[in-house]
Amino acid sequence: MGRWSRRVGDVFVDWIQVPSGLRWLDIGCGTGVFTEQVIRCCAPAAVVGLDPSAEQLAFARGRGELSKVEFHVGDAQDLPFLDNSFDIAVMALVIHFVPDPAKAAAEMGRVLRPGGTAAAYVWDYKNAGSPTSPLAAAMKAMGLQSPAPPSPQVTSLAALEELWRAAGFVQIGTRTIEIVVEFRDFEEFWQSMTVPVGPAGKAISAMSPDRRAQLRSVLEQQMPVTAGGTVTYEARASAVKGRKRA
Repeated sequence: MGRWSRRVGDVFVDWIQVPSGLRWLDIGCGTGVFTEQVIRCCAPAAVVGLDPSAEQLAFARGRGELSKVEFHVGDAQDLPFLDNSFDIAVMALVIHFVPDPAKAAAEMGRVLRPGGTAAAYVWDYKNAGSPTSPLAAAMKAMGLQSPAPPSPQVTSLAALEELWRAAGFVQIGTRTIEIVVEFRDFEEFWQSMTVPVGPAGKAISAMSPDRRAQLRSVLEQQMPVTAGGTVTYEARASAVKGRKRA
């Protein structure tokens, strides 16, 4: 899924329009995919990455391009930083995994300096915008409960705007980011969906072989395949930005 998050991330960093030389906090940085985009596109003065997974941070620390990033294990709902510590705080494909998104948004505001920027983007699970939405549709057709992140209710534009407003941010802006998702063939699509690392892949790995075969058959019937055999469809992310009151 990393290639799709990079496509959305490139649009996102251009849209938030922040100057170079800022101190960034990347909340839920994982293995550093978006952190790398910040360094490449935004010329930050410093970047701090935070994630609850020590294993993912260990991978991120091993990436040479992230050698100057300061990484911390921590919780988005209880950031281990002092007030007014950062110029910009971001969540890239993270806020839907947070059990209490309102608390996380408030924490972003706390650690930002006055006038600082809080921004996030997330796949629009509320409106079937995720790259894994075909899988959810196929599971629903089979009468199965489709996997979902802990907080899918905050992934629409309206929900994100309200979340930012409730956290006290001003000059709030939102936008939809649409990308085309394509796979070389159905086999590549299936392999991408079934890697047991996210909610969807873990749900599939827990199925019996017969159930997996049935799911694959349903997907093969439902997926749009071009004349050349490629699998192509659209995915959609919601983005929000705002400023802490000066």
